[in-house]
Amino acid sequence: MSTTSDDDRSERRFAVVVNPTKISEALPELINEAAERGGWSEPLWLETTADDPGRRMAQQARDAGVQTVLAVGGDGTVRVVASELAGSGVGLGIVPEGTGNLLARNLGIPLTESEAIAVALGESSRDLDIVRISTDDDASADRFTVMAGLGLDAAIMSNTDEALKAKIGSIAYVAAALQHLGREPRRMRITVDDHRRLERRAILCLIGNVGAVQGDIELIPGALPDDGLLDVVVASPRRLRHWFAVALRLITRRERSGDRIDQLTGRRVVVEIDQPEDYELDGDTIGQCRRLVAEIEPGALQVRAPVDDR
Repeated sequence: MSTTSDDDRSERRFAVVVNPTKISEALPELINEAAERGGWSEPLWLETTADDPGRRMAQQARDAGVQTVLAVGGDGTVRVVASELAGSGVGLGIVPEGTGNLLARNLGIPLTESEAIAVALGESSRDLDIVRISTDDDASADRFTVMAGLGLDAAIMSNTDEALKAKIGSIAYVAAALQHLGREPRRMRITVDDHRRLERRAILCLIGNVGAVQGDIELIPGALPDDGLLDVVVASPRRLRHWFAVALRLITRRERSGDRIDQLTGRRVVVEIDQPEDYELDGDTIGQCRRLVAEIEPGALQVRAPVDDR
């Protein structure tokens, strides 16, 4: 029987960036046991804080020379850790502990702790795109892995009651959406690559790296996280029948004439609005902007995930 020397074990180390408010009591033991079985050295544990959802912790993990970082928490924790690991060659493992867990769902990562840990510390991985984003005149940039939204989408995220979400899960988003049914459309100008600018009085604009959300609803049909492209959906319903057409499109996953939805594809997207609007990244409302620029970074993120057999 082969054995693993201390020197070999020291070469295999991972870090755990964990949101301590999200995890179960059993999780630390599950991770430590998985590390022991897999021949990893003792993991580096780094807890997020209210002021820092994981950015500095991911930097510490990367600087420590680990091979993999486990992001343990909701979509916000995963997004921030992924942003810091992009282009570094350090693998990202995901242990989903949030309400949406959108990246995990789109990649087929299990939602149970023990199974997710096994995938996160396994050998199977995918090189995924990540999206670099900047707003207005801010020179700094952020990133997202799932979707960015302007308009109704961001307003829903901003007004979802966190206590209610903890009790009833994703249904809390429906309650928030009902508060915005009378929302006035905004004049938006969307430019994809060097194509002709699209102008709409729109309710929302979604920029997606993946397409599916909770309930297996495909908001952006055909969006893939490793095709080197961004998918953009602009919804501009004006009447009740338009809203029904939008709902039918989501249910059937088929394009409908007259549903007042535009879908565009490209590598760089610029969205301009006449007045400041909330915007969200992977479900977290970040702030307001009048101009948003999103650019794809192909294959920049190595994620431990089941092999895509499409």
